[in-house]
Amino acid sequence: MGNREQEAKIDYMHILKEQFSALQTEHLELRRKYDLQCASSTQNSAESENSLPSKLLSITASLLEKPRFSDIRFKFAGSSKEPLPAHKFILAARTSFWKLDDDVAEIQIPDDVDLDAFHVTMRWIYTDHVDMTMEDEKLLKVCETAANFKLEELKNVCVQQLGSRLNVDNCIQIYEFAEKQSLRQLSQVCGGMIAASWHQLGPAHFAKMTAPLLYRLIDGNTKNVLHSIVSIGREDVLFLYFMQNTAKMPGCLNVLDEDGSTALEKALCSDHEKAPLIANQLIEKGADVNVKDVERGETILMRMCRKENLPAMDFLLQNGADSRLCQSPGEYNVVHVASRMDSLKLAKWLSDNKEKLDLNKVDAEGRTPLICSVLSNNHIICESLIRSKVHLDVTTSEGHTALSTCFLMSEAPNRRISELLILNGAQVNFKIYSQQVPFLNEIVSRKDTVGVEALLAAGADCQVTDERGITACHVAADVEATEIMSRIVEARRGLKWTRDHEDRTPLDISIGKRDLKTARICIKGGADVNARDKNGQTLLGKAILANDDEIGVFLIEHDARAKEQDRINGKIYLESACERGLLNTVRSFISNGCKLNSRCSTGYSLIHAALSHEKLDVAALLVNFGCDLESKVALSAAGDVLEDGDEGWSTKQTLLHRLIDDGDQPGAVFLIENGADVNARKEYSNPIEDDQFTPTHMAISWAQNEVLRALKDRGANLCDVDVDGRTPAHIGVREQNTEGVKILLEAENVEFIPLRDKFGQTILSQSMAMKDHQMASLIVERQPHAAVQTNGNGENLLHQAIRQNDIESVLFLLAVAKADPCRAITDGSGKTPLHLAAIAKDEMILRNLILVNDNVNVTSADGTTPLLEALRHRNDKQAGILMENGAEPNLKDEHGENAMLCAVRSGSLDCIRAVADSLKTNRYTRNKIGYTSLHICALLTIDKLPKRTTSSDVIELVLSYEEERNDQLNEKQFASFIDARDADGNTALMIAYSQGNAGVCRSLLKRRACMGQRNNGDVNVFTYETATKQLLLGLLESLEAEPRWSDGDTCDCGSRFSLTSRKHHCRHCGRHVCSKCSETTMPIAKYGEEKRVRVCDVCAHVISTGTAPRGAIRN
Repeated sequence: MGNREQEAKIDYMHILKEQFSALQTEHLELRRKYDLQCASSTQNSAESENSLPSKLLSITASLLEKPRFSDIRFKFAGSSKEPLPAHKFILAARTSFWKLDDDVAEIQIPDDVDLDAFHVTMRWIYTDHVDMTMEDEKLLKVCETAANFKLEELKNVCVQQLGSRLNVDNCIQIYEFAEKQSLRQLSQVCGGMIAASWHQLGPAHFAKMTAPLLYRLIDGNTKNVLHSIVSIGREDVLFLYFMQNTAKMPGCLNVLDEDGSTALEKALCSDHEKAPLIANQLIEKGADVNVKDVERGETILMRMCRKENLPAMDFLLQNGADSRLCQSPGEYNVVHVASRMDSLKLAKWLSDNKEKLDLNKVDAEGRTPLICSVLSNNHIICESLIRSKVHLDVTTSEGHTALSTCFLMSEAPNRRISELLILNGAQVNFKIYSQQVPFLNEIVSRKDTVGVEALLAAGADCQVTDERGITACHVAADVEATEIMSRIVEARRGLKWTRDHEDRTPLDISIGKRDLKTARICIKGGADVNARDKNGQTLLGKAILANDDEIGVFLIEHDARAKEQDRINGKIYLESACERGLLNTVRSFISNGCKLNSRCSTGYSLIHAALSHEKLDVAALLVNFGCDLESKVALSAAGDVLEDGDEGWSTKQTLLHRLIDDGDQPGAVFLIENGADVNARKEYSNPIEDDQFTPTHMAISWAQNEVLRALKDRGANLCDVDVDGRTPAHIGVREQNTEGVKILLEAENVEFIPLRDKFGQTILSQSMAMKDHQMASLIVERQPHAAVQTNGNGENLLHQAIRQNDIESVLFLLAVAKADPCRAITDGSGKTPLHLAAIAKDEMILRNLILVNDNVNVTSADGTTPLLEALRHRNDKQAGILMENGAEPNLKDEHGENAMLCAVRSGSLDCIRAVADSLKTNRYTRNKIGYTSLHICALLTIDKLPKRTTSSDVIELVLSYEEERNDQLNEKQFASFIDARDADGNTALMIAYSQGNAGVCRSLLKRRACMGQRNNGDVNVFTYETATKQLLLGLLESLEAEPRWSDGDTCDCGSRFSLTSRKHHCRHCGRHVCSKCSETTMPIAKYGEEKRVRVCDVCAHVISTGTAPRGAIRN
């Protein structure tokens, strides 16, 4: 990699140099043209070519080596070539070297001048051009020629070109030339190049250079002069160095270079033929053979050893090198260095020089050369040292010997070395790691079976413990070294299975790691499977605690026993195994004779322990072996399980009850599916506490729907009721357990749907009462006729929903349950849902019922229509809705009253408007006793009217329809309506007066109602017995118009009218009177009557005084 990078770098530099040379040539050409341009410059550049300087230069170039105008010749000494013509003025322009007097016609050129170089020089003189592509040799000769003839400009060009061409191959040649020509700058550049490339230069490069020049080159351009001289093998230059540095020796001979080497080491490592001679000369001049380098602090002998330079090592020993000298701070010697080098030559050298070497030297880490050779897995050196009788059991600071190092610290145990060490008596019973860990334990921990066998064969003690009480067997168990444990058991009979600091035997460790192979070997070797730790716990108990089924089976199969007193958290081993789901352990327990139906800690059978921890596979195993499923127990009042036969019990229940109470659905389902009694009830010593719940009641109450489904599938009686008569379905509806009720409805037998509890509720009615329509829809879907069931009042669910103003339930019953909207209540009233909706507060109920009813005029048993029902309850909105949807207002009930009469009787102004606004309404109809709407108004006392409504308001509203409507009556018809008489002959005024209804009386009198009309009992308002006559007098006083005249055969005083006793009428009150009762005449101003007219005595007095005369009115 490095070589390729260096080659790439050299190529790159070569390219740069070529580019530089090209640029230099271009620069010279440009400079020549520039000089020419400057010389020939005129004001008109277009005429420059025709200028005198330009033409002179052009003519000069054309005269090169031409006889034209020639006035001098160059003659070459020692050459047969023709003389070269030249021109004095051109030569004079370039150099002053030659004397060009007029009488000089020929110049002699010495024979040492190179002709080719001279021609190049002449070309430059005439043309100012030189070819820069010429070879280095030729360029050097041109430069030399230019220097000889004082052509400085050409010399400088050549020097620059030579500087740019410098490389490893030509730098020495150019340096010699520069020194010869005294070219200082070029010489320095060449010296720097030589110094930088010194490692690439060898003796051959300097073979032709003179000693003084070479010494001057080295001295001026290298840092370590002596090292550089040694590396090129020039004794003559070395002699010059000794001559120049006599005063500095021998100190200068031991100087280290950048690699930490002395000149002596360089000489010893050099491969040229003069190297030994140079080394001897250095020794003779006082070079130190024990110098240490700076980087490692190693002697020359150590460094030569690392390079396996055996001749150099012998040379050093022969010249007094100290082989026992140690490196600092590592404190190792040359033998330590050799111990890491796999070399037969070094091994032999150590053996040959063992007397001169310290073979047992301990370095700073406490390691001998033997240990170091073992660390390096260097069996060659190791064998050589052992044969040299080194100490085998020297220990390091950590207690390691060569043997332990061979096994533990080398890259891979070298059996050859370990066998050699053991055969030569190396100790095997020692402790390592600061005397804490037995050597055998460490070998076992590394699972080195071969090593353990070797140590056992050498007599290693297996019972030796470390400071934590760990033996080799403990370690073998811990690392699961089955083969090693087998070797130890076979090699050492009668082992003691001791416990370590954690109270573990090797068997405990093997079991803890679930290493059954090793555990079998331990048991085979005598380990006690029933041994107890300091807490009294056995291995079987620990295996159960660890939920280790495999280990539990293993221990039981190897004679582990569970005694009655053996407990885990107060529970016997079998119960604990059931709780933890240790299927195979439980099977092994039962197969080995454990009691199957023994009670666990909860008082129930063992199946409870398995089910309570969701270990269904264990529970299934117990069932297969015949475990009791019912497991009935007696409980105290506090819920504690009592012993059999204890009379203080409060409740008795089965395991199924317990699991449902605990919410253990998987366990309960398991019991049910495996045949537990699904209809079992709890038993109570006090019957008052007995709620009569079956498992089905319990499951649905706690929303344990998986249990519920299992009970249903296993044939549980779904019609069983609790103490309140509720089936499980009732409980599910009450608890809003929709999923549970759905499961019950999936049963084949759903006889529980129509069953009622003690409160009269079926499951459907209960869901409707709770407005749980989702559940109700499930019930109706399963049994559609459930919605028509009636309660004790003869009402079905639709009737009840309407009464409760439950629009959601109504819509549900109509849309989902398909309830009959025309079905009447069966209590004898005959009211239909429409009748109930007419008095409901939510008008949407009525609207929806109208949509599904063909007849809005359906009647109840008493003939009441929904419209009449709404009016009687003052529901004007419902009445209006019914009227809008075709209700007939003139249909009468059993009393003969139509909608108008019912509206008036209700006293609701809005109801009256709702009915009277319809043109279809007969406002003048009478009931069976002859009452018109006015008669009914007369009966409306304050207790029969809505709040803030008076009888005056009602009658005024009724009369307004007669006075303001376009279909109003004529005067006679209106008078007949006002004075209409009922079956008893009473007018509305008479009834109002008898009821003390002053407002109605005034409204009627305002419309000239007849005051004197008598009923069938011959009684009128004047003769009707009252406590006082204040009402009558007030009415008379308030008259604004003369009432219509009454008619009759007798006067109120009892006189019968005849020819002699004529009939008269009081012009104030209109009643018929005799002459005796109407003797007074007077004008009636309020009537506008200015003439005196006949008035009765009562009216006369009222008109006169405002009070009635005493005795004027007889009752």
